[in-house]
Amino acid sequence: MDQNHGPAGPRERLAYVKHGLTFVRTGHVVGFESNVLPDVTIESGSFNYANPRAIHWGAGSLARLAPELSRLQVTRVALITTRSLVVQGKLLDQVRGALGAAEAAATEVIGQHAPTSEIEEAIAHTTEIGVDGIVSFGGGSAIDAAKIIAVRLADRHGLAYRGLPHVAIPTTLSVAELAGSAGYTEAAGDKAGMRDVRLLLDSVIYDADLTLATPMSLWLSTGIRALDHAVEGFLADGSHPFSDVMALEAVRRLFATLPRAKASPDDVGVRTENQLAAWFSYTLTGPAASGLSHVMGKQIGARHHIPHGVTSCLLLPHVMRYLAPSQPERMRQLAAATDSDDAAGAVKRLIGDLGLPQHISEFGIGEPELRAAASELEGKFPEEDLLRIYIAAL
Repeated sequence: MDQNHGPAGPRERLAYVKHGLTFVRTGHVVGFESNVLPDVTIESGSFNYANPRAIHWGAGSLARLAPELSRLQVTRVALITTRSLVVQGKLLDQVRGALGAAEAAATEVIGQHAPTSEIEEAIAHTTEIGVDGIVSFGGGSAIDAAKIIAVRLADRHGLAYRGLPHVAIPTTLSVAELAGSAGYTEAAGDKAGMRDVRLLLDSVIYDADLTLATPMSLWLSTGIRALDHAVEGFLADGSHPFSDVMALEAVRRLFATLPRAKASPDDVGVRTENQLAAWFSYTLTGPAASGLSHVMGKQIGARHHIPHGVTSCLLLPHVMRYLAPSQPERMRQLAAATDSDDAAGAVKRLIGDLGLPQHISEFGIGEPELRAAASELEGKFPEEDLLRIYIAAL
């Protein structure tokens, strides 16, 4: 497992996103319009599809939890969730009531950005009481923490080939449940992470009924996070014909359905459409998670307590503007998917129309902090370019 075990510089802490990528790509593919496939030249390539084995969606799909746990032979689960869901109570009770023959032996609470102290406490407690499976219920922080807990507990059980069975019930659009990686925050406030095939989940349940308590601002900002996945996956180096189709479709669907979710907060049908679009956005998981907007967002997010979805709102349009000259054809296809002639401008307008944050300065960060962030990230991209992007978002 690629994991940080001690203090490291910022570049080392972010280096994990470069390891163990889900896709290996070579060759070149010519771009195409949405409904017309032109002459395509593909020299060679490899595609390794990694997703949870079972994905269930639609209002009421929580009913699939008991059969999934039975299939996975889980009898004692640890519920990994968030403080807000514990306080709210009703939805967590619904999840407990859907376990079937399995027992909820523990409920572990994880905060924003998955602090290591809380993960370690959960590992110690679940080791003490004994569990044979994990159910995560919440957003990306709870799901990422649950992935780490599942692998660490499996190690203690001597299961070197897999993590404990893990079923996720997401309540945001961050799609952490689809990644064979997990992020966490060290005690000093620095973002770190690990990548291991054992982190992949067994099952995901997208039940829109369970998302209605998610604050609309969080729901929509994680929708922009999903858009960030789609855009950065589409702009990734190399040839990725399968994920290109999925990414462009995700862009179209997110542009069409996120405004509808804002207009009709209780429409579970629209929320299900949001969830499907988010799923489609993340079929090129490694390169998407290591894209420039993601990496720059992680650099300021954990340190300044900015949620991941919000960092995408702040940075994605400016990163797209920066990358546009080097990928004009790809940007043209993204523009078509947004029904505009300017993809970056369309993304910026969408974020504004959704009422989401657009300026880093709103979070008490100024040029000195951004200079430090750009200096620590300098590598593939020049420090002055990174600073220029940050300043544009200020």
